[in-house]
Amino acid sequence: MAIVTTPGDFSGQAEAYARARPGYPAEIVDRLVRRAGLGRGDRVVEIGAGTGLFTEALVDRGLQVIAVEPSAAMRERAPKLAGVEWRDGSFEACPVGDGEAAWVVAAQAFHWADPGRTLPELRRILRAGGRLSVLWNDRDLERSPLLRFTRALIEQRVPGFDEGYRQRDWAAVLTSTAEFADVEQDEVRHVITMSHERVLELWRSHNKLNYACREIGLDGFLRELGEYLREHEPDPVDVPYRCRAWTARRVD
Repeated sequence: MAIVTTPGDFSGQAEAYARARPGYPAEIVDRLVRRAGLGRGDRVVEIGAGTGLFTEALVDRGLQVIAVEPSAAMRERAPKLAGVEWRDGSFEACPVGDGEAAWVVAAQAFHWADPGRTLPELRRILRAGGRLSVLWNDRDLERSPLLRFTRALIEQRVPGFDEGYRQRDWAAVLTSTAEFADVEQDEVRHVITMSHERVLELWRSHNKLNYACREIGLDGFLRELGEYLREHEPDPVDVPYRCRAWTARRVD
């Protein structure tokens, strides 16, 4: 397993990421497309596009996508999709022209951004009246003994571990620079059925946990989690999520 020495560098985890990460419920994608007032053929910019999990959902809805991703390893593992142009870039330096985007979206990625530098940049690339949406698949601990066990296991090894997005007031973050206003929130609960190996692979792809455990490694954590899965959970196992999204209007 690759050891993460730099937070946010997924180069050594791209394969695990592509294989294991959960997708997004169709209901929330459709809600966000409606909130943004999009039609087929509109150009949208997805930042932190990773290996294209959310990108595929956008293409399925007839949108033209500029997929911005700083990791070459992640871009290389994305599927080849008609209507998608991949570009090397970041939240703070987005390689898109002024007003080029009808919508900007970041799925499971905005917690890596510096809001003070990012929000003016995203306003720049959005057309007048455009929307910015950020969303995350949040593991639903209340509905899953497996997830509660996993959370406790992480706490044993990395006391106070914080993923960086669960407890943040994203409405306050999105309006913090006065570039965006009128934040609306959406939430959809969904379940992903995963093999035991995919559950373990999912944690291998977790950048912040790998970085936090860079001195002790993840082997012990994965071994105990594997034992729990074999003893207490069917294979495959249902893993519940809350997909949560925030959408803000560009201030004109």
